[in-house]
Amino acid sequence: MTEKRPVFQVNASSPGSDVAAEAAAALASASLVFKKKDSDYSSTLLKHAKQLFSFADKYRGSYCDSIPGSATYYNSTGYGDELLWAASWLYHATGDRSYLQYVTGSNGNDFADFGNPSWFSWDNKLPGIQVLMVAM
Repeated sequence: MTEKRPVFQVNASSPGSDVAAEAAAALASASLVFKKKDSDYSSTLLKHAKQLFSFADKYRGSYCDSIPGSATYYNSTGYGDELLWAASWLYHATGDRSYLQYVTGSNGNDFADFGNPSWFSWDNKLPGIQVLMVAM
């Protein structure tokens, strides 16, 4: 890639729930891959997935709203699906029912339209959440 790729950060004053939750989902799913082969690494991935999810949920906001210049690279239409995606993977990885409740409770009601499936994309994780929840 030859174009400039500036670095941005999310924090409490410039939240990026979509980016942080997406990273949490990736780490939680990766923890499953390494669970039997390298349990220490798997535990580390899961620990950081939980931390990122907590951050994403506590400091809610869209990355491209917090850092307008980032929309050129990552223009998200919302962060709710990523929060549910992360919680789904965390439930799958931990069995902790609080993550299941997160998806099926008020957050699911606020962020999902589970009765109307759509396509899975970088900006729409809802179909993937439905698949994960059925696989539980």
